[in-house]
Amino acid sequence: MHSSVFLGIATIGEIYVASSLAGIEPNAALLVGFLITVGIYNFDKLADLDADEANYAGRTAFVAAHPKLYAGFSALAIIGALGLSISRGGVYGLGLTLFPGVVAVFYSFPLLPIPSADRLKDIFLVNTAVVALAWAVLVAFVPLAVVAGQSQYVAGAVVAAVWFFVRSAISVEVHNVRDVEGDKENGVATLPTVVGVRRTQLILYAMEVVSLGLLVGAAWLEYVPIWAPIALLPAIVYSVWITYALTGTNRSVERLCTLRDGEGVLMVLGVVVAMSGVVSIPV
Repeated sequence: MHSSVFLGIATIGEIYVASSLAGIEPNAALLVGFLITVGIYNFDKLADLDADEANYAGRTAFVAAHPKLYAGFSALAIIGALGLSISRGGVYGLGLTLFPGVVAVFYSFPLLPIPSADRLKDIFLVNTAVVALAWAVLVAFVPLAVVAGQSQYVAGAVVAAVWFFVRSAISVEVHNVRDVEGDKENGVATLPTVVGVRRTQLILYAMEVVSLGLLVGAAWLEYVPIWAPIALLPAIVYSVWITYALTGTNRSVERLCTLRDGEGVLMVLGVVVAMSGVVSIPV
């Protein structure tokens, strides 16, 4: 539950950054993102008790001992998120908030009519892509739904969605390095289990360059504020260091993955500092 709350707080930061890139003032999407993240991640832990035991023995034992607590807490969080999204964003807010939950159901539960894989989690690369897409759509477009999709914000929201898709995909694969032994045991195909950790690092470095190039190009085209690449560069550098440290140091991979989730703190700080500087510039 604590890790889910931590991820919920991280989602608040991501929504704040996405809103800032699009030029949208912080709104109810911040709370919607927190609640839906907590609810979904708790249900995911309940669905994956057997598979997670190899990677998270302590956490899995606690979840298995308190299933009603997890289910009740998760249900309340999701109901709160849906109620708030409807009241502030109407049917669009509802659909966007439901999107990661629907993805999570097909990701975690055996519902696919495919003989080789009955969950999205078991399909190579699709597992990473769907997780990244679910959170990118949530953090970028729920704030837009709250302001009734005003056209002047759409381009920035799209850029934010692509940015967070890439960032989330990088984060997922870094965490997959931590889970590589458990994933091999459970037959889950991820980049580290298929191509190895070293090649995974090289792919992630390339994705970092892509994410920076996206910001530079979008700022040049004036889809996002001119300060965006500079404000978010520290987060990219930090992420590159985490990826390098997976093999370049003797640091615990578990600890590195926890640190990886702190990338959002640097994003928020960078945006806050940049926006303060922009405001203080004489016109």
